[in-house]
Amino acid sequence: MTKISIIVPVYNVEQYLPACLDSILVQTLEDIEVICVDDGSTDQSPAILDDYAKKDSRLRVIHKDNRGYGHSMNVGIDAASGEYIGIVESDDRILPNMYETLYCAAKTNNLDLVKSDVIFWWETLQYTCEYHREDLNQYYGKVLDSSNRKLFFQFFMNTWTGIYKRSFLNENNIRHNETPGAAYQDNGFWIQTLSFCERAMWLKDAFYMYRQDNPLASIKSKSNVMTMVNEYDYVSKILAEKHKERELDICNYYRVFRHRGVFLRIADDLKWGYCDIIIKDFERYRELAAQNKGLYEWLEGVYTSPDKFCEEFVRSKQEVLQKLECAEHIIIYGAAWLGQTAMRIIACQGMQKKILCFAISAGKKSNSVGNLPVRCIDDLAQYREHSVIVMGAREHTSAYCQMKEQLKKLEFLNIVDVSQLTAYFYYLY
Repeated sequence: MTKISIIVPVYNVEQYLPACLDSILVQTLEDIEVICVDDGSTDQSPAILDDYAKKDSRLRVIHKDNRGYGHSMNVGIDAASGEYIGIVESDDRILPNMYETLYCAAKTNNLDLVKSDVIFWWETLQYTCEYHREDLNQYYGKVLDSSNRKLFFQFFMNTWTGIYKRSFLNENNIRHNETPGAAYQDNGFWIQTLSFCERAMWLKDAFYMYRQDNPLASIKSKSNVMTMVNEYDYVSKILAEKHKERELDICNYYRVFRHRGVFLRIADDLKWGYCDIIIKDFERYRELAAQNKGLYEWLEGVYTSPDKFCEEFVRSKQEVLQKLECAEHIIIYGAAWLGQTAMRIIACQGMQKKILCFAISAGKKSNSVGNLPVRCIDDLAQYREHSVIVMGAREHTSAYCQMKEQLKKLEFLNIVDVSQLTAYFYYLY
């Protein structure tokens, strides 16, 4: 039996596909099969796949009509023969020792699934950052069983940083929801695998490079209003039928938890209608939402006065957006974590080319962040008339106050706080 079957769902990714496939085929674990499922691509992706299949017998291609991500994944799972199954999105890349490390952990500990951390990746910015939950350090590298079920869901939501025992998926009939398009179908698979597994592990290592700068990625879609709701309807029905009450509560919590992300992602003119969905779910799952104070307060704000909430949100967002769009340059003041968060959000809005540099206060060491230089704020006064400063520091801290004072001294007047970016624009990390 092949050790791992790696499923690669493909749809119109000719720009990124060769690098993705190359990263899979150079895995240090050679006993793999790579199942590429072409979902009716209309670019050069099918030809690229067929060419790779001729050169490496471990790679095979399934061409089919366009029926969406969920259908492609199910076709791949059904065609797999490996002991374990992995998933690689066709615009991402993986590090060479990913599957050898995961398979060793899975076999040594007889795991239903094992996952690793993830690397967020902007190729255009030459920038990466690892996602890691420091507060969960005590649980990394340990076998977790069903008594830890709620804990499973605290790790980063994804389906592609790990491997799944194929017999486990088949015995529990775990498959993707076959809705059109490519948005949110991973949520249902994620919930099912964590709801039914008996032995799982998360590793501190990060192998999976999750691309953030593909403009056609589903994460960039602004029109998926009902797809998330439909996905959670789908998986909650499965859990109810199998009498998984505890897991159903977890599912319904994440149903309301996802609402804020959807609200931020969708087009502004769709927000009023989406509030109706939020209100219905808040009424049904209010007690579950109360587990998260920040989430509860946000949902309550929508519930109390949806029209006012949307009007104020859209107005404030447009004010921030206008500042960013009208400026010739964007200067991010603060090169630490919050400043880098600002950079990621700006890049996700397609404005990375406007970022002139990071700025720091005098006396601090200068270097670079990705391909962006780090300069002293005192040397940037020449840009004040045509630039917007994004403050990459937490409000009301001493560092923030000192930075504001320095900007006032240099007569920078066009300023945006990073808290405004995180409040009005969708970002993952």
